Amino acid sequence: MQFTERQEFRGDPAEVWKRVSNLLAIPTYWHGTREFKITSTGAKTSADVVFAFGGKGKAEASTDEKGRTLTIQYLDGPFTGSQTVTVTDGAVKASWDVAFRGAYRVVGPLNTSHFRSGTRHALQRICEGLTG
Repeated sequence: MQFTERQEFRGDPAEVWKRVSNLLAIPTYWHGTREFKITSTGAKTSADVVFAFGGKGKAEASTDEKGRTLTIQYLDGPFTGSQTVTVTDGAVKASWDVAFRGAYRVVGPLNTSHFRSGTRHALQRICEGLTG
């Protein structure tokens, strides 16, 4: 499954980046993620992930401060692949490139619709309450 969603905003891109890059706040904005528990830090941050729809996984996250880009690589769980969130002046976009595994593969088209909707809502939550 591959797609990109984009949300425009008015306000300080640094504030949006602060929200995007706060790994502990992922469940606040991304309601499909119930828990993002950091297990180790370094060049990449490793985490155990618990999903709202059931299932658990492992991920590695990295941030590019200069490019204001968060990349999460899902290594194990109901799906594998990557999610990239980038903040620019006036917009934030999220791109997904993942493959579903096991029983989740059977309902692929429903997953795509659900993930797109969840991504749009997450980007809206990230941009809520900005001033500018």
